[in-house]
Amino acid sequence: MYERILIPTDGSHSAEAAARHGTLIAEAFEASVHVISVVNEQARSEQFAEAQAQDAVSTLEELVEQESDLTCRTVIEHGRPYESILSYVSENEIDLIVMGTHGRRGLGRALLGSVTERIVRLSDDPVLAVPPHAIGRQREGYEKILIPTDGSSAATAAVEHGISIAERLGATGRVLYVIEGETGLPPLGNPLRDEAIEILEAVAERASEREVTLTIYVQPGTPHEVINNFVSAHGIDLVTMGTHGRSGIRRHLLGSVTERVLRTSDAPVLTVRQDTE
Repeated sequence: MYERILIPTDGSHSAEAAARHGTLIAEAFEASVHVISVVNEQARSEQFAEAQAQDAVSTLEELVEQESDLTCRTVIEHGRPYESILSYVSENEIDLIVMGTHGRRGLGRALLGSVTERIVRLSDDPVLAVPPHAIGRQREGYEKILIPTDGSSAATAAVEHGISIAERLGATGRVLYVIEGETGLPPLGNPLRDEAIEILEAVAERASEREVTLTIYVQPGTPHEVINNFVSAHGIDLVTMGTHGRSGIRRHLLGSVTERVLRTSDAPVLTVRQDTE
C-alpha cells in the first residue's frame, strides 16, 4: 500500500513528531522515506532560509536512521511550500505524506490556513496529520486504530487504509458510526440504527478476512465531538478518515467533519481522498 513516504519539514518540533510516526509506518510497510524542506520564495534572506532547510532535513535524516534501519532521501526545494511539496509528490510517486499540524509560527496556530491544511485539501494521496503533542504516542507502535464511517464512498476509502495499518502493526480496530442529531441511540429495529449496524458489520467482515480484530460502535451526537471524545476515552493512537474530492482547485473536506477532527484531535489523523465530481 505504501512504498514511498514523504515527510516535509520546517525544522519544527511538529515536523519531528511527524517523522517518528512516518518512520513507524515506513518500517511496517518496508517503504522508502523521503524528507523535503522548502525554501519559501518570500524568505527575506535566501541564504539563511537555505541553511535552515538544510539543518531541518539533516535533523530528520538523523532521526530516521537512529530510530530504524531505514535510510532516507533528502531534498531541498524552492518556491511556495505547499506547491513544491505537491509537485514532489507527483514527480516521485509518493504514496503517503506525513506532516505536523503546526509549524514555526507557534503551537497555538490553528490547522486551517497552514501548509498542512492546504496539502490535506489538495493532495490526491493520503495525508497523515500529526499534532505536536502526539510525539511519543508511537513509541510502542499503534495499538488502537479508530475508523469512523458513514458508509459513504469517501469514508469507505479510508477503511482499507485503517485495516491495512492495523494488520501490519498488529493493532486492533474500532469502527464508529455516529447517528447525527440524536441525543440517544434509537431502539433496535429503527431504520437509522439498522443502517448503522449494517454498515459497521460490512467493515467488520472485511477486517475479519484480514484477521484484524475489530469492534463496532454506534453512538449518537455531533460527529466531530463524538469522534474526539472517543479518541480520548479509548486511548486511540490513530484515526483514519475519508475526504471528498472535488475537481478543480476548490476542494473541501467531507461534510466538514474531517476538518473539525483534524483541528482538535489528540491523535494523528490519516485522511484518504475519494475523488468525486
